[in-house]
Amino acid sequence: MDRRFDLATAGAFMALGIFIIYQATTIKSGMVRDPLGPRAAFYLTGGIMAVGGLLLIVRSLRAWGSTPGNMMPNEGVEDDPGHPSSAGRAFMLIGACLLYGLAFDPLGYLIATPLFVAVALVILGERKWLPIATIAILFTVINYIVFAQALGVRVPVGPLTGTFRALGLINL
Repeated sequence: MDRRFDLATAGAFMALGIFIIYQATTIKSGMVRDPLGPRAAFYLTGGIMAVGGLLLIVRSLRAWGSTPGNMMPNEGVEDDPGHPSSAGRAFMLIGACLLYGLAFDPLGYLIATPLFVAVALVILGERKWLPIATIAILFTVINYIVFAQALGVRVPVGPLTGTFRALGLINL
């Protein structure tokens, strides 16, 4: 395996973590304050990604000094037949996460999330549309019920805001 790919992937995760932290600074605090605030989960996630990426970079650079050249011995087991690993798949997932973050507010949770889950499943190799649609819809609905309805977490509903207000499903 080429070490440069490892460094690029680790650098991408570190950059994504820093981007998440930066974007979290723009989140406005609500009227009701809680001990953690609306940014805590994003700071934690971004911090873990940034520190993890940095640690992987340091680890790769240290290992690079032990053997010459860009290639390193393979680790682990061979890929499953028909499902090879690829840096392209990892970068496509990172791109899908970025697009999901950008689409979350204007489209709302109920539109952006099933699209993201479906795209992620396709990137990961699922090709049957019935499982893709079922998983995407069930994941979205169950998480919306748990977080928005049961726990009272305010999530953007996007273009469905008027309909949900009329049905009494949100109090915005």
